[in-house]
Amino acid sequence: MPPRNLILASLLALGLTACGDDGDITAPAAPEGNPTDTARPQGDQPTAGRIGHATGRIVSLGRDGNFLTIEHDEFEGDIAMGAMTMGFDIMGGVDLSRFSKGDEVAFRVKQGFDGTYRIMAICDTAAHGADCLSAKSGR
Repeated sequence: MPPRNLILASLLALGLTACGDDGDITAPAAPEGNPTDTARPQGDQPTAGRIGHATGRIVSLGRDGNFLTIEHDEFEGDIAMGAMTMGFDIMGGVDLSRFSKGDEVAFRVKQGFDGTYRIMAICDTAAHGADCLSAKSGR
């Protein structure tokens, strides 16, 4: 064996020994559900798929129509969250073009594997009434 290959092989063996590797290398298990979503909650962290709804007032809208900050009341449904002001991502298909800062809204959110909450339906309660979420699937 040429000296260069011998040195490389020795370094590789030394590195594996220093790391405590016994040569049995396995790939991590693939996450359940969405195979591209690797940010899975562990232990007491929230679980994905929870859905809740609340009412509130729009504080600001993202420039690209893909984010809302809402001062909201306590959530109802599967999500236990008190009243606060927070930002929400928007799920595809939700059109925010008719909304503006200060609008009173009812909205439904879904919690993702990464723990974030995304608006899946929203309606203007001043224009369509307090129960507008039950009348529409979202805009």
